[in-house]
Amino acid sequence: MSSTEFSIDTSFLSDETLHEAYELEVQSKNGEPVRFGELVAGKGDSVTTVVIFVRHFFCIYDQDYVRDLAGQMTHTILETIPTHAKPAQVIIIGCGDHTLIGPYMEETSDVFPIYTDPSAKIYNQLKMKRTWTGFNEPPPYSLESFPSALYKDLKQRWKRGWAGLKGGFGDQQGGEWIFQGGKLKYAHRMEGASDHLTADRLLNILTVDQDQVQNK
Repeated sequence: MSSTEFSIDTSFLSDETLHEAYELEVQSKNGEPVRFGELVAGKGDSVTTVVIFVRHFFCIYDQDYVRDLAGQMTHTILETIPTHAKPAQVIIIGCGDHTLIGPYMEETSDVFPIYTDPSAKIYNQLKMKRTWTGFNEPPPYSLESFPSALYKDLKQRWKRGWAGLKGGFGDQQGGEWIFQGGKLKYAHRMEGASDHLTADRLLNILTVDQDQVQNK
């Protein structure tokens, strides 16, 4: 494993824009506000934080993705990454109502802390995309066909009653961001609904040489 640091293409995001994002608040599952900067920079200079921005809380593809991450990016596995990237933590951020965080954990995993920004301001600030591209294209991290995913999506919404309308913006895309010592080291913004980086890819980014890391 390599001990070189990550790199990032900052052409789409200025330092000022990033600092403004740090001041934005997300919500815990209890609805309590938490400053984004505290999540990625408030636990010491040596902590590596992998932030997964998911799509709406009823996206079945993303639910499969979070389950896959929970199975592969375990505490034991994260202990095997190079010393320069340890300790590492993973957090999930969504864009639906905070009351859906608990049900989302039930559908996926409670391994990672989950927060949300129903306004999606932080998504906008970090310039993540809004598009319907790929919504009917099953990703490699999901075994669901599009009809099956759509059926499960609607079933979960029906189960949650009026809260089923508060899962988040259907066209909001997320991405994967890696912060180290409070500084942004890597960013991948989804191009469409089936474009999360796989767990293997994320772990590879935490271990490979700097010149092998490519950013989007």
